[in-house]
Amino acid sequence: ILWSTFFSLVMNALMCRSVNAFAILSHQHTSRQLPSRRHQRLLQRFHSRAIIKPRNKHHRLYSTKNNYSLDLSIPTPDDMEDIGGLLSVDTTKGDVILLDGDLGAGKTCFSRGFIRGRTGLEDERVTSPTYLLSNTYSVDGGSIKIYHMDLYRLSGKDDDLAPLDLDNVLANEISLIEWPSRLNKKPLERLDITLTIDSTIQPDDNEDDSDCKSRCMKLEPYGDRWIVRLKFLESEGYFEDLIIDSSTA
Repeated sequence: ILWSTFFSLVMNALMCRSVNAFAILSHQHTSRQLPSRRHQRLLQRFHSRAIIKPRNKHHRLYSTKNNYSLDLSIPTPDDMEDIGGLLSVDTTKGDVILLDGDLGAGKTCFSRGFIRGRTGLEDERVTSPTYLLSNTYSVDGGSIKIYHMDLYRLSGKDDDLAPLDLDNVLANEISLIEWPSRLNKKPLERLDITLTIDSTIQPDDNEDDSDCKSRCMKLEPYGDRWIVRLKFLESEGYFEDLIIDSSTA
C-alpha cells in the first residue's frame, strides 16, 4: 500500500466528516517501509459502519467531573505519532487537546502525528513552537486551522496569554496546547493527555537513556464528544495492545 494513496483516502474521509476511516501516519524517516500491525487494523476498518456522533452545539458538557480514562503504554515514537493521527480524525472547530507531561516525553511527537494526520500531509514539518508560542496549519481548504501552542515560557498571567487570542481560538479552531498548566482556566470540553517517561525500562548500554524508553499516556476526556470517541476506539480494539488500564469511576 502506497503512503500517498492512503493519505488521499484519509483526506476524503475527513472531507466527508466521518470516522469510517482512521489516519495512518508515515514516520519522517524512510526506514519505515511497511505498515505496523496497528496500521493494518486501521486499513481493515477503513469502511467500518460505526460513526461517531457529531457535536451537539447546544450541549457543552454533561458532567464537570470526568469519570472515564485510559492509560496506555507507548513503546516507540512511531506509535506516539500513530496515536496522534488516530485522535486527529474527525476533529473540528472547538476541539481542544491539552498535552501535559515531562520534558522530552513526546508531546511534540504526538502533535506531529496529529497534524500530519489531520492535514493529510505526510511530510509536513512540525516542530515545537516553544519560542514562537503558536504554529498554525490550515485544514479543510483553510476554513479551519490547527493551533499548536507551547506555553512553557509563559507565566500564566493575562498579559502573557492575551496575544494568543485564546477565547477565539479555543471556540473556533482546533487546538493542541502543550504545558496547559499555564492556562488560567480550561475549556469544559477537551481531551487531557498526560505523558510520562517509563523509568521501569532500562536502556541498553549503546542506547540513549530517554529515547529508548517507552512512554505512558493517560487520556482523560471531558465532554460527551471526547468520551464517546475514546470509548468507541477502545471497544473497537484500536488501543488493545497498548492499554495498561481503563477506568470508569
